[in-house]
Amino acid sequence: MSIANEVDGILGDLESLSLDEIQKASLLKRKDRKYIFSTHFLTDILKQVSGHYRVLEINGKRSQFYRTYYYDTPELEMYHKHHRGFSSRHKVRIREYTASDLRFLEVKRKNARGITNKKRIQTLGMDHSDLTRENLFLETNSPYRSEGVAFALENEFNRITLVSHNQSERVTLDYQLKFSGSDEETKVDLPGVCVAEIKYEGHLSGSMIHKVLRHSKIPPRRFSKYAIGMALLHPGLKQNRFKAKVRSVHQINSKY
Repeated sequence: MSIANEVDGILGDLESLSLDEIQKASLLKRKDRKYIFSTHFLTDILKQVSGHYRVLEINGKRSQFYRTYYYDTPELEMYHKHHRGFSSRHKVRIREYTASDLRFLEVKRKNARGITNKKRIQTLGMDHSDLTRENLFLETNSPYRSEGVAFALENEFNRITLVSHNQSERVTLDYQLKFSGSDEETKVDLPGVCVAEIKYEGHLSGSMIHKVLRHSKIPPRRFSKYAIGMALLHPGLKQNRFKAKVRSVHQINSKY
């Protein structure tokens, strides 16, 4: 049985929640903790935490396909700020939710306290004729404008979204990751890598998935899909600070 079929079987036993319900647990201003591990561990982790979370279901599907387009300046200012460890930095992206046929222009800002604040508006994309609304949004929430940024990276993945029963914690589990650049031949597939993110307010002490990951000896690691994706696609980019993560990603994926 494939991992995808096993995952679907486990998720079928969980209590579900709708897109409307999950808005109550969107945690747009939150702390987050990320983990990277082999996709082989995904089914076991899901089995251990299944009684403690509900799973997002859209149009009968409990694992959704996402596509994200990241934007940066011609000098890749956002990438380099991340690489240089700036405590306050932004990401600009369009997230496409294929199950609900929605696209959102999103700005993520991380401050010096490690708090992530995400703002977003619905959009048709960054290439339609009238970007007045998008420009106003970017000017209000970031130092950028639409004419000052361009497509830098495309990322695809399947996502499982879990929400704790008391709505104080949201977990995403991303797998079947793919990255591609503006050149269609520049691609990286990572079927063996799973990225988990726990989004929470307050403390993690009550998180069941945090306990399971810790018991499984999977430590938290900072991980940016944009930064690591760019480093994977463009080995010539300055990436000294990311080399250990890039090496770890390759090692995990090679064992799949």
